[in-house]
Amino acid sequence: MKICIAGAGAFGSAIASVFAKGGYSTKLFSPTNFEELSATRVPWKLSNIKLPNEVDIVSSLEKTEKNECLFLAIPTQNLADFCENNKVFLNNRPLIACCKGVDQKTGLRPSEILSEYSSKVAVMSGPSFAIDIAQGMPTALVLASVKYDFLKKLQSDISMQNFRLYRTSDVIGVELGGALKNIIAIACGVAIGAGQGDSARAALMTRGFSEMVSFAKAHGAKEKTLSGLSGLGDLSLTCNSEKSRNFVFGVSLGCQKTFNKNTTVEGVATAFAVSQKAKALGIEMPITSSVSALVKGSTSAEEVIHSLLSRPTKEE
Repeated sequence: MKICIAGAGAFGSAIASVFAKGGYSTKLFSPTNFEELSATRVPWKLSNIKLPNEVDIVSSLEKTEKNECLFLAIPTQNLADFCENNKVFLNNRPLIACCKGVDQKTGLRPSEILSEYSSKVAVMSGPSFAIDIAQGMPTALVLASVKYDFLKKLQSDISMQNFRLYRTSDVIGVELGGALKNIIAIACGVAIGAGQGDSARAALMTRGFSEMVSFAKAHGAKEKTLSGLSGLGDLSLTCNSEKSRNFVFGVSLGCQKTFNKNTTVEGVATAFAVSQKAKALGIEMPITSSVSALVKGSTSAEEVIHSLLSRPTKEE
């Protein structure tokens, strides 16, 4: 099977490494740092690994073939522009979104963006850190697509011993689970950074999960999906590890320290987009709204924590 990954960030580089080691013909398209990556074979966002020699680093999608599955490890906020700029190479080829979030400008999920260019679209999501994948540690993810035959074949083709893939037709649930958990991870980071402790984090995770379910169900997702890998599984991982960019970003907000601006934090733009949608739909999402206000600078970490802790008591 031939595979191409667009985006040589941490996740794109990690799955390129896994696929190449698994014996797949693997190309990695590096839109921004082709020359440096070709020379060093060390991804700058995953600097403790070296890409296997079997990974063919390419400078353009012109170097790929139409029958190659294209995994898009492009930040969600850049995905629409990337697709439009490369649309001639996307036309009706298998496209798999590997990004998590909601486009802030349009409110579209990654699969909705990709569906404008191909009828064969899938999403890959779930609890995974790029460094764990790159080092061959056991990882379980979920593949989602409304095209059953395409989904089943894709699952069979790319599953490996330490890279297990489950399948579902609930694309909405998988995408919103992966997107919304980043917002809650920021909130949990704020609590830890502000010295509020693990009990506060557990409370935010639990109430945050409730927000995730409410929002996802309102958009047609199945609650069962949110209890799986792309929802509860990803939430548990992201809110409890310093490998999580969203969590670490939240910690920096909570303790008022600077954060590397070159690090992609998908939960920021997602918080903006989701809080606007929730307000329009009349869905109460206090944690999401608080994170949105905090990252906009319209409130402080102390005010957010006080607001969340002083909410009226009610039946759970």
